[in-house]
Amino acid sequence: MRRNFLLRSITRILGDEVTVHDAAYMWSRHRWMVPYAAIAFAGVVLFAPVAGIDDWPTRIVIGAAAVAVAVTATTDYWVLALSDKGLHLLAASKIRQVAVRHHENLDADTPVVPVGGTGLTTDWAVGDRRYTVPRSSEQAMGRMATSQST
Repeated sequence: MRRNFLLRSITRILGDEVTVHDAAYMWSRHRWMVPYAAIAFAGVVLFAPVAGIDDWPTRIVIGAAAVAVAVTATTDYWVLALSDKGLHLLAASKIRQVAVRHHENLDADTPVVPVGGTGLTTDWAVGDRRYTVPRSSEQAMGRMATSQST
């Protein structure tokens, strides 16, 4: 069901004359995400007494919420789509796994290769950029990588 929403959103952006063969949802984080999150945490925890919040557990929880906001603000969500016209990189929604606008067409020789990961996600290099892909899109990335190498 989620995959159908993703494919329909891509078709809506690229047009009905383009046939979408595969698509993967992915994200990338700003290189300074960790410092931003640390500054957000420290700032909220240190300045919470100004707002009348003196209880340490409450300050820590509010600091953790600030970290979550900082991480979300420094994360970009993307969709990599393979169509009969080649590879397309599309910006994606932060809330739902749908494409929201076309970002760029990628060259036919753009390499798509796995470069690491964890038990829940896999990191892929698409050209010179690195993206994190959830397990639900890993097979699609593999199929697109195979189609690029042939």
